[in-house]
Amino acid sequence: MNKSAKKGISVLLATTVLASPFVMVPKAAYALSIEEVSADDTGVDEETEYTIEFEIEKDLSSGDKITVTFPSGYSVDKKMKTKDVSLEDDDGDDIKIYDVYATKTSVEIEVDEKIKKGTVLTLTIDKITNPDEKGSYSISVKTSKESVKKEKITIGKSSSSSSSGKFSVSLSSKNTEADVSLTLGKLSLASKGKLKEGKYIYVNFPTKDMLPRSISKSDVKVNGEKADYVSVLDNDTVRIEIPSKADGDNYIELEFLKSAGIVNPSKADKSYTFTIEYDDKEYKSKDVEVTGSSNSSFSVSLSDNTAGARSSYTLDMDLSTKLYSNTDIQVEFPSADMVPPVLSAYNITVNGDQVTNLTTSGNRVYFRTPSGFKTTDSVTIKFALDAYLSNPKTAGTYNITAKIDNKSYRSKDIQITGAAAPVTVDNSLATIGLTRATASTPVGLQIGIKGLGAPIVRGQGFIEVVLPAGFRVPAYLPANAVTVNGVAANYVGVRGQNLVIVPAQDIPVSAAVQVNVAETAGIVNPATTGVYSIGVYTSEEKGLLFARPATIVALNGVSFKANVASFTKAGKTTGLAAAPYTVNGNTLIPATFFRDALGFSITYTKTTAKIVSGNTVMQFKVGSNIANINGQNVTLPAAVQLKNNIPTLPLKTIADRTGYKIIYVNGNYTVYK
Repeated sequence: MNKSAKKGISVLLATTVLASPFVMVPKAAYALSIEEVSADDTGVDEETEYTIEFEIEKDLSSGDKITVTFPSGYSVDKKMKTKDVSLEDDDGDDIKIYDVYATKTSVEIEVDEKIKKGTVLTLTIDKITNPDEKGSYSISVKTSKESVKKEKITIGKSSSSSSSGKFSVSLSSKNTEADVSLTLGKLSLASKGKLKEGKYIYVNFPTKDMLPRSISKSDVKVNGEKADYVSVLDNDTVRIEIPSKADGDNYIELEFLKSAGIVNPSKADKSYTFTIEYDDKEYKSKDVEVTGSSNSSFSVSLSDNTAGARSSYTLDMDLSTKLYSNTDIQVEFPSADMVPPVLSAYNITVNGDQVTNLTTSGNRVYFRTPSGFKTTDSVTIKFALDAYLSNPKTAGTYNITAKIDNKSYRSKDIQITGAAAPVTVDNSLATIGLTRATASTPVGLQIGIKGLGAPIVRGQGFIEVVLPAGFRVPAYLPANAVTVNGVAANYVGVRGQNLVIVPAQDIPVSAAVQVNVAETAGIVNPATTGVYSIGVYTSEEKGLLFARPATIVALNGVSFKANVASFTKAGKTTGLAAAPYTVNGNTLIPATFFRDALGFSITYTKTTAKIVSGNTVMQFKVGSNIANINGQNVTLPAAVQLKNNIPTLPLKTIADRTGYKIIYVNGNYTVYK
C-alpha cells in the first residue's frame, strides 16, 4: 500500500471516530504497515543486503526494538554489528541505532532515539543469505509497540525482457571515466505490469566506480518526471521512488543527468550491462561499449633526462572534469628511489599555486589543491629542482600516473638516457665505527669509504646508511650534525631506520669518503647487547656498497676518548687526573681509572703503582717497561710514565690480564667484560 492511500485511510478513520459514539479502537488501526521488501541480489543462496520500508503507527522511544524475522531457509550472520544495519526516516535522515542482536533467522535492532508515529522507516540489513531454493518467502516486521506484519519476496526470480528483447542504453560519451548523462530504456513491463507511485525501481550499474556517494532526485527522471526519492545502495545500485505522474505507466524510461555525477567505468570493455529491477522482475540491457580514455596521455618535461640525475618534473594535463580547490591529487612515479624521504610543499605547485596536505608513501606523492584555487580542466603540476626528485637509475622508457578526484591519468613515454657505468672499487677495508659501544647511550658514527664506483653530484646524489632495528633514529637530523669529508652535509633525511646524506660537494669516482655523524644527531644505541650489521649504499650504485658489524655491550661498559680527561659509565661521566694518550700506538691511562672505572684495588706513588684484580697482582715502575705480574717479569709495550703526579699505565696489558676487552674507533674507546 503506497503512502497516499494510507493517508486517506487515516483521514477516514478520524472522521468515523468523530461521527460515532465513543468505542474502543481496535489495535489493528494502529498496526505498522510494510510498503516494500527488496534485496540487492535475489539469487538463491546469495549473501546480500535487504531493504525494508515500513510505516509505524505508534511512537517508538529510545530502547524500543524493531525485529525482522526471515523464514526457514534464510541464514542471518550471528556476528552482525551495528555497522551492518542502517535506519532512515522518510526525510532520508539517519536514526541512531544503539545495538543489534542477531539469531539464525532474525535481526533485532534497538533504537537510540525517539521516532514519531506515522514515520516511514527504511531499514537496510546486510549479511543476509538467501534460501537455496527458489520460491516466494514472507519476511515479517514488528516493533516493541506493534504486532507482526509480513511481506513477500521472490527468490530465484527469472529474468524478463522488454518487448524488443534487451533494453537500450544511451551514454553521452563512450570514453572511460568520462562524466556522462545516461538514458536507460524505454522498456515495456512484463505481464501487463504497471508502475505504482511510491514503489521502487532498482538500477544495478556494471561497476562500483561509476556512482557518486549520493544522487539528487532532481538529476533523475522516471518516464520524463522527476523522481520522488533517489538513494545509492552498496556502491553499484540506485533505488528510485516512482513519482505520482508515472503511476499506471506500463513502461520504464530512466534519465540520469550529467549533474548526477555518474562516470563511465575505468576500463574499456565491449560488454558492460545494466540491470533494472521492478516488481520482482529483472530486465537486462543490451551490451554497452566503453572505449579508450577520456584523457589523452599527458606530457612530462624534465630538466635532466640522464639516468639517476636530479631533475625537475613538469606534468601538463587536460582533465576530463573540472579541478576545484581542496581536491586530492596523487602522483605515482616509476620507483620509490625517485622520491626523497622528505618533500616540501614549497617545491610543488599546481597552476603556480603551492599545494597543501603533502605526504609521501614509497613512490607516491599525495597533496591537495589549496583553498581559493581557480577552477579549471587544464592543469600544470610542477615539482621544482629543489624537490630533490631523481630519475630512474637505469636508462629506458618510463611513465608517470596521476589520480585526480578518483580519476586516473597516464603520461606519455618518458625517455631516460644512459649514464656512465660504475667502476669497480675495493671497499674490503672500508670501516664503520661507533663513538660509544654501550647499550642505550647516544652514539655517533664514523664511516670510512675507500672509494666510490660512481660520482656523487653535490646537492643531488646521496649516501644512505642503514641502521638495523634496535637503533633509535630521530625523525629529523640537523645537517650540521653530519659531515662528509669534513664539510657539513647539504641535507640529511630519515627514511625509517636509514640516514639519507646529501653531500654539499661533488665527490668524484674512486674518491675516498669519510662520513661523521655526531653524537648530537640524537641516534641512540640498541638496548639489547649483541653484534649489529650496519650497511652503506649510494644513490648512484646498485646494491650494497659494504656492511660492517658493530658490537653493543652492556651499559656497565666504560667509554672514554683519547686526550679527554674523563670516562663515562652507566650514563655518568667522571673526571680523570690526566687524559688518556698514546705512545707508539699504545694507550696509557692514569692508574686511578682502573679503580674508579673498573673497580680494581690500587696503590700508587710518584714512582710506583700496584693493581690487584682478584688473584692477579700487577706492579709497575715509572720510567720502566718491565712489570711484575704474579711474580713474573713482563715486558710492556710502552714504559710507564708520570702525568700530573699519577702513573699512567698501558691499558691493553692490564685488560688482557684481567679478562677485559677493548673496542677502539678513531680515538673512541669502550672497555667491557
